[in-house]
Amino acid sequence: MLDESELRKLIQAVPRMLDERDFDGYGALFTEDAVMEIGREVRRGRQAIADGPKRDLPSRYEATFHHMGQIYIEVDGDEATILTYQVAYHLPKVSEPMTHEDAGGKYHAVARRTENGWRIARLRLEIVLTQGASLSLDV
Repeated sequence: MLDESELRKLIQAVPRMLDERDFDGYGALFTEDAVMEIGREVRRGRQAIADGPKRDLPSRYEATFHHMGQIYIEVDGDEATILTYQVAYHLPKVSEPMTHEDAGGKYHAVARRTENGWRIARLRLEIVLTQGASLSLDV
């Protein structure tokens, strides 16, 4: 149960770090050799994973607001698979809250136990739906 609790906190920190624009904290959630797939883009390594939203989000959106729903975790020794459902709202201008670009989908993650605790080794974002204004991100 302790592993599951730590893994739940780990995956829940992903959208929180993005919404708070804490890109260093976001990067620290991943292993050094992690791989992230987002749309057609593959980011390899912790730094590339952190650099993606650091480059993309502030230039396009004044705010993001992620909602994470169901979280399913399966632990197998020092590895775990995590599946989460989420909806993300992207606001180009906070002064215009009715104008937003939204996406709903799933995080498919593999986490690995490290000397620093659980970290994400692989993360794939599966976009299931978009709504609102056309999403500025290429996903």
